Amino acid sequence: MPLSDYLEQQHDHDALRQYIYTPIEEAIQLLDARQKQKHSELFDFDVPEVLYRPRTAIMLRQVATPNFEMRRVVALCDKHQLSLLILTFQEDKFSADNDCKHALGRMGFFGGIGRHGGQKIRYSTIINFNECNGRPLSECQTLRGQSLVKFHHNLLLQEFPQLSADNIADNSDWIIRHSSKTAGLYLANLKLLLKHAILFETFVLSGSEMDFTLTKFLPAFQKIVDTFGIKPLIVCSDTPDREGDEYWQLYPDHLHEFAPYDRRKTPRYEAPFDSFISAMAGCSNKTKPVNKINRL
Repeated sequence: MPLSDYLEQQHDHDALRQYIYTPIEEAIQLLDARQKQKHSELFDFDVPEVLYRPRTAIMLRQVATPNFEMRRVVALCDKHQLSLLILTFQEDKFSADNDCKHALGRMGFFGGIGRHGGQKIRYSTIINFNECNGRPLSECQTLRGQSLVKFHHNLLLQEFPQLSADNIADNSDWIIRHSSKTAGLYLANLKLLLKHAILFETFVLSGSEMDFTLTKFLPAFQKIVDTFGIKPLIVCSDTPDREGDEYWQLYPDHLHEFAPYDRRKTPRYEAPFDSFISAMAGCSNKTKPVNKINRL
């Protein structure tokens, strides 16, 4: 069905989801088949070197962090024996107006459902927002003086021992290079999903993000389909009943003790995170191209 037909049915979210996403079992089969095709080298564009490996699933995030969205993706990768690669954009500028970035600086910890049906959430601000706004994420520091990026990456690797520094790669140079072209980044990202990887992502079909999905993402998606005759492989990272919900940006409550609060302003139990040994120490995580990100 052409894109115009789906846009006419834009209130039929099931039809749009069916157009965008591929069920995970089918996506894995297609990825395996496409990587074996004789002429698959036709899909080798400006591909980050880290993607030249089998059965790779990717997430595109400014920073890798163990929120509930990441927890679901890690579980799916474990279940289906996929190698997870989180491509980060650490040179992106911090903005408190961006929900995903804001959640990195003011972490919400989910403690379950209360007696009256409400969510029990406690928040910890771990950065000085005034100091971080407009600065590259790579230069932002927590209230304890630690790199914000390293804090989140260390927390991820501590929470998931099956992951290592090899599961995280800073893709900033590649992103900046392709962002210089009109719609270039969207198309470049989608090309990677023809045979190199499966993307875990959610393109929200409601609220303020609906406009991005319809006017930016879907036209780029359709152009790839028209050009190559196949769909990019995308699996929804959220569950349909909680699509775009704040829940996915929250963290399990047991991680609250590791938040680097300002001890001068918040007298409470002092977490042992200051002595946490960086799992990233001595590891290079820059991608090397062969020749938003804000979600995509």
